[in-house]
Amino acid sequence: MRKLAFFSALCFFLSAVEYAIPKPVPFFRIGLANLPIMISFLCMSRKESTALIFLKVLLQAIISGTLFSYVFLFSLAGSVASGFVMMAIFHLFYGRKLVSWLGISMAGGLANNLAQLGVACIFLFGENTKFVAPVLLAISFVASIAMGLFANVFVEKSKWLADLRNKNWTEVKSAGKKSAAAEEKKSSPKFQFLVLAFSLSMFILLFFSKSIYAVSGIFLLAVIACFIKNKRVNLLPSLALILSVTFFSILVPHGKILAEIWKLKITDGAIFSGLERSIKLCSCVFLSKLIADKNMKLPSRAGLFMFLVFEYFEKLSENIGNKKITFSNFVSLLDEKLEKAFEC
Repeated sequence: MRKLAFFSALCFFLSAVEYAIPKPVPFFRIGLANLPIMISFLCMSRKESTALIFLKVLLQAIISGTLFSYVFLFSLAGSVASGFVMMAIFHLFYGRKLVSWLGISMAGGLANNLAQLGVACIFLFGENTKFVAPVLLAISFVASIAMGLFANVFVEKSKWLADLRNKNWTEVKSAGKKSAAAEEKKSSPKFQFLVLAFSLSMFILLFFSKSIYAVSGIFLLAVIACFIKNKRVNLLPSLALILSVTFFSILVPHGKILAEIWKLKITDGAIFSGLERSIKLCSCVFLSKLIADKNMKLPSRAGLFMFLVFEYFEKLSENIGNKKITFSNFVSLLDEKLEKAFEC
């Protein structure tokens, strides 16, 4: 359960990172969340990897608010097609050293594109899909090569992955002990129900909210709830994320032109789109922190599983401090982060 929960949280985290990146095609995804899927083939059963593929689709929909939209169909078709194609190629050819992670990634990217183009042809663009296809295929080709090359390096050099494949990890049986009267109150069934009901209702509102004002209101409520529950909040990472996502969103102008700096057109559509995406993402993080409490005990194994997913997601969302990220130390820093989060 721990490994599946951790890899699900990693898909959740990478989907959140990917969600913040502007896309040239509406339903296009770079494929960052495919990395945990590929790595899972090395240390998880086929049944667990299959479950992870579907959990990835669900978590991507949660982070992007597309669970009840046509975009979910694209994500479901693409993820299922790419996931099963990559799994089949891995089990048939990887052990015989007939294919590398580059080949697996490229095959998965192609399967993902073909499935999404099929859905686009049926439900959205019809015959005009042929105009979208070249752009989607070209961008995805480059992205799948990058993911494959990175997977080759990561699998070869990752100490965390090597340890994960060699260890027999024990399951988590409990979520902690109550140590004080305040903690007794926080971990009571009534308090758990209120926190869970509030968090889930806010998640649902985020799904349907298209107004920047509504999304901002949900974010404010989530921050206030976190402050009441934990007595402290750190807004600096959220503010930095909002500013960075909005800045990069401006680079893809659409809507009414508000200003023009050299050749860059500042448009209201790009600004509001960046703000909406980034504030939604920050809202999900704070709502996740509400649920990911060591004293939050939900009934059954499903409740324990969801507790672990949100706890790992919170750990993965923490910054790396003052360490400078470079090309040479990226894998080692990622290793350190994964090991720290997994051992929480």
